[in-house]
Amino acid sequence: MSKFTIMMNGLRFHSRIGVAEQERTVGNDFLVDVSMTVSADGFVSEDIGTTISYADAYETVSRVMQHEWLLLESAGRQCADELRRRWPTIQNCKIKITKLSVPISGIDGTCAVEYTD
Repeated sequence: MSKFTIMMNGLRFHSRIGVAEQERTVGNDFLVDVSMTVSADGFVSEDIGTTISYADAYETVSRVMQHEWLLLESAGRQCADELRRRWPTIQNCKIKITKLSVPISGIDGTCAVEYTD
């Protein structure tokens, strides 16, 4: 069976995600990477209705990232759930959310969570 993997990488959001109240009040910058695998069997050349629109997928992820969350894990799973609800043909979905500034002493880099279903 042939398939497409549709990817959107480096989607930037300012979101209110974090365990600390300050993170949910002020927000933080995040990068989101999305990978969705779909069968290519029903694809018709030049027919956007037979694939997943980047613009529509971005809008779906953006809506999830606008919510306030305690955990990156919750936001990641919700992104995947919403994408699958919109496009039931998704066979595999991977969401990686990277927090660009971590308010923990000693962590100078980023922290991320990757959810795969």
